[in-house]
Amino acid sequence: MISKNTLLLSVATLILIVLSYLLFDQSIALWCHTHLRQTDKEIFIMITQFGESTVYLIGFALGALLFHFYWKQPLWANRLLFLFAAVAVSGIIADIIKVIAGRYRPSELFDNKLYGFDFFHLDRALTSFPSGHTATAFALAMAISYLWPRLSPMLWIAAVAIGISRIAIGAHFPSDVLGGALTGVLSVSLILYYWKQKPNLAL
Repeated sequence: MISKNTLLLSVATLILIVLSYLLFDQSIALWCHTHLRQTDKEIFIMITQFGESTVYLIGFALGALLFHFYWKQPLWANRLLFLFAAVAVSGIIADIIKVIAGRYRPSELFDNKLYGFDFFHLDRALTSFPSGHTATAFALAMAISYLWPRLSPMLWIAAVAIGISRIAIGAHFPSDVLGGALTGVLSVSLILYYWKQKPNLAL
């Protein structure tokens, strides 16, 4: 179902998540909070907007419908449906994990000295892990790279930049971003596994 390389990458990322949580998250979050200037943060705020899933979901859904019913081009309809699924599935999985994990966001560390997990919460202040923006960015990077490999370097750089922006603006800890990246990559890996078994959904 999942390739050996993906499995090894997943294990390595999980180890990094634990190490980051134990050793680096608080110090990096506090450094960004106290040292980054407002002008720097405004740049990262612009970058982070590219991780918003809503626009992608609407665009891919409408595009898939138009290509299927209006322009009668099933290949492009399938590709846009695939991209829609990549964003939707990674987002749903990320949201489920957020509620289960109940991790305090950096703002709670800055304001109330709270750090760690308080499982099963819907409060935004307790939905830090994993980063949904990062999950979207990495899911898109992997899905689009599968369709158009030549775009891969640019897409992965963009995904990393979006992840860094989430840390810089104080929305997430580094381990949240690593968790989001892993969520995005594994979500698309699972989608591809099942997608390839459907001949009518050729990409």
